[in-house]
Amino acid sequence: MGIAQTTILPPRAARPIIVRESLARLTEAVGNARVTTVCAPAGSGKTTAMLYWADEFRKAGRPVLWLAARAGISDMRSFLLALEAAGVAAGLGWKGAGAGVRQDDWLAAFAGSGDARPVLVIDDAQTLSQDILDFLTQLIASARDSLTTIIASRGTSQIPIARMRALGFLVEVGYADLCWSAKEATELVHRTVGHPLDAGDLQHILVDTEGWVAGIVLASDLYKREKEKDARAVVRPTGLRHEFAEFFHEEIFNHQVTDVRNFLVDTSILEELTPSACAAVTGSDEARAMLDRVFAAGLFLNATDRERSRYSYYKMFRDMVLGRLMDRAPARAAELHRRASRHFADTDQPLDALEHAKLSRDQAFLAEQLDRLAVGLTYSGYLYRVDELGSELPWKLISNRPMLLLALAWRRVRTLAFSSAEKLIEAARLCVEAGVEDGSYDSHDADRLGNMIRHRRIMLEAGRDNMAAVEQAAEALLADLGDDDAYLSCTLLAQLMAARRELYHFHDMLKLEAETRKALGRPGSQFASIALKASVAPTLMAQGKTEFARQFLDESLELAQSIQGEGSGLAALPALPLAELLYECGDLEKAGMLVERYLPAVRQWGFVDQLASGYLVRARLAAARGEIQSALSGLQEAHLVAIECGLDRLRAFVVAEQVRILVKNGQLEEAEAAFAAGDPRIDGEPVPNFNPTRRNESIAVAWLRLEMQRHRLSRARKVAMRWLEFVKHSGATRSAVTFELLLAEIAVLKGNRSEARRAVRTAVEMAEPAGWTRVFIDEGEVIASLMTEAYANGPTLETPADRFAATLVAAMRGGPAIETEEDGEDYGLSSRLAAREIDILVMVSGGLRNREIGDRLGLTEGTVKWYMQQIYDKLGVRRRPQAVIRARQLGLLP
Repeated sequence: MGIAQTTILPPRAARPIIVRESLARLTEAVGNARVTTVCAPAGSGKTTAMLYWADEFRKAGRPVLWLAARAGISDMRSFLLALEAAGVAAGLGWKGAGAGVRQDDWLAAFAGSGDARPVLVIDDAQTLSQDILDFLTQLIASARDSLTTIIASRGTSQIPIARMRALGFLVEVGYADLCWSAKEATELVHRTVGHPLDAGDLQHILVDTEGWVAGIVLASDLYKREKEKDARAVVRPTGLRHEFAEFFHEEIFNHQVTDVRNFLVDTSILEELTPSACAAVTGSDEARAMLDRVFAAGLFLNATDRERSRYSYYKMFRDMVLGRLMDRAPARAAELHRRASRHFADTDQPLDALEHAKLSRDQAFLAEQLDRLAVGLTYSGYLYRVDELGSELPWKLISNRPMLLLALAWRRVRTLAFSSAEKLIEAARLCVEAGVEDGSYDSHDADRLGNMIRHRRIMLEAGRDNMAAVEQAAEALLADLGDDDAYLSCTLLAQLMAARRELYHFHDMLKLEAETRKALGRPGSQFASIALKASVAPTLMAQGKTEFARQFLDESLELAQSIQGEGSGLAALPALPLAELLYECGDLEKAGMLVERYLPAVRQWGFVDQLASGYLVRARLAAARGEIQSALSGLQEAHLVAIECGLDRLRAFVVAEQVRILVKNGQLEEAEAAFAAGDPRIDGEPVPNFNPTRRNESIAVAWLRLEMQRHRLSRARKVAMRWLEFVKHSGATRSAVTFELLLAEIAVLKGNRSEARRAVRTAVEMAEPAGWTRVFIDEGEVIASLMTEAYANGPTLETPADRFAATLVAAMRGGPAIETEEDGEDYGLSSRLAAREIDILVMVSGGLRNREIGDRLGLTEGTVKWYMQQIYDKLGVRRRPQAVIRARQLGLLP
């Protein structure tokens, strides 16, 4: 019987071959090598690559012998007959050699081929018998440089190649070399379809086929056919489409023995295949050997590391096998996922464990795994995932699982859902109590769970901003924990620092800073360090330790972004306090970028400090741009959040900022209304009491601004002095700067500019080490004029404070200087006059006195004096006639 012609003839390409640069570059190397192996799964383009090289070698005058093993070579006899026929077809004159010639003579024939240097191409070598492979091995060794052999197979090389590799006579072409680039695949798709595709449709094909050429062709044909039927059809190539499934079944799956097919099916549930994971899923100790077997057979298994210890199936093949499993044996699939989940939980891969527990569609099992893994996931930054899965479970499945309950409670606290958090904490307490009674928990477990419950209650109080309770309870729990739990210790320290800042308890801050550094050095503290550094930094800022605060916030932000990415709620914890620090130090651009990116995400993780930083900086930035209405709208939004969540401190911060902006823009009635809406609960003068808080301070600052407007200056000065003495004594440097500046403004209104300048100088000396600039600029024209008087005239001293002041004065001047009687420079407004100030100027130009103006406008005489001072500062004058003249020069008066 003869040999079928298809055995020795290269196949006809169904489509014009696209010349691929990567294969073209290999042509010379392949031609010079003794052996080239082409190993890749079915449909990877092995035959097409060899057709291209064969054509190139023919053009160079080299005889090419093509053997298609699958087309008719079943044994050594048929192989030698095919070899003879291929040689004759290549013009080598071997007619009559055939199977009757001894193998040694064949070896001699090839070795003596001389300058002809034939190229032997063998396709589908995985179908050849071992005796043929042994003969090929001998042939290659004896022929040496007289023969170039190209062998393609679906799996690993079918002949020994280690010696050839060591001698440098081997070229190895794998799937990565055959995989089509996006550019090449795009050209192939366009040629197949006949026209360019929509960008979205093209992207689907490129992503889903992963450079696998058979998939690209099948997907392109499918796309063309579907679009011809319905131009609006959405075509997605997946292994679940019958066109792809049939290819995999016919070419791969149906040719496998039972144990290989079972292995493929069982392990299809795994994204990544390792020997241990495969053993856990299949229940077999032979998983390592089976992985090697499947890989060697080229069954769409890709080694993802050089040691071949980790593998993954090609996406479309896995889609097909997994789809078959889910469709035909859902119960088997569920059990396989449960096995995988337990394995990943045992090997400290909690996210994979949860994913498989979810995919098992067994809610009771998912609840069990969540309870088991909740602590580790929380401590490593994946609390949100526990919440996503746990929140979908019915109450009856979670109500007896304390770890899960406490994780869900922690997440509710972080998202400011306090009532729900309280319910979950209480349920956990009852669960632990019942477990102790029935013996489910020993004393160690009970103590551990008890500490976790205490921790959640403290965090709940921190969320509610009850800092007095936090301070007392956190200290006690920290003492009980010792060094046992880095995560709990870090989060407790974070809230203890925040409580100390809120209550002005800075007396032992050095001790707490030392405790913080110690906690940050403990194993397991990495994730918790994000919250700790983000909470410690504002405390450092309040004390003027800006450099250390910036370092903590930068480190915390970098870590948070590496865990959950930019824009995440976790990253908002340090990002928003960092925005406040940057704003205070005059870097408005970076502050604005951080607020824009992270304020929308703050309620995923943030407490009052983060909310306040975000909302206040956004409003101040808008006000600095002159967008007053935008600033006020943003503050109103923050006010509503504060009311919704019962956050009195945030509410006070917001109201204080509203009053500042409104007063600076001459809107006294609106400022008074905003103050009243904040429910300040003031009984008499807001002096610091026995246990003052920063909420009290914010209310006092807003009250002082209104009192100054009402011209109740003695009263305002007394309250401001009491607060200044208190915050200085407490070490709250940033607060002290604010009260010094308020006292300076009061002194101006009282006519004592000398006292005002002294207050400004003191404020500058306190602000300089921290680099605070905006606190001066945001106070407006009065402080700007005092800074100019205090520092812009006379000799400049080379002290840090004077250099800092010079920078401030330059920033405050900003625009052109205003002409005064003493100089003849250009004039201009330092800031826009408010409508009320224009009204008062009109009356001044008509000769009315302060009392008469007040009667007409419904203002006190003191308030009119305050407005006149604002007008003087904006116009750069000191007397009423000068103000009228200057206003006319500027076109403000007729």
